[in-house]
Amino acid sequence: TTVLSVMKHGLLSSLSRKLGASLTYMWGKWYLPIPRNDCKLLYVSGKPVGIPHIPEPTQADIDKYHALYCDQVQRLFEKYKEKVPEYKHKKLHIM
Repeated sequence: TTVLSVMKHGLLSSLSRKLGASLTYMWGKWYLPIPRNDCKLLYVSGKPVGIPHIPEPTQADIDKYHALYCDQVQRLFEKYKEKVPEYKHKKLHIM
């Protein structure tokens, strides 16, 4: 990212693979997770997605609300990316 540096290789990567969970160490100013001063930050929030409580959700329920959430994240990114020059021409990939 342009705001924080991320460790992608080495010990943390190996440990993440062994645990089956992503472990991330990010650092910025003074090697702490503090954003650098030379980057503009923009925080936005959208309307609540409104996911109902489903005691035993089916895979179709999970897929439906996951898609709804991803669509809203994509919408927010597209709506506000012009406000940060470094992101003006970038695309958001949700995997």
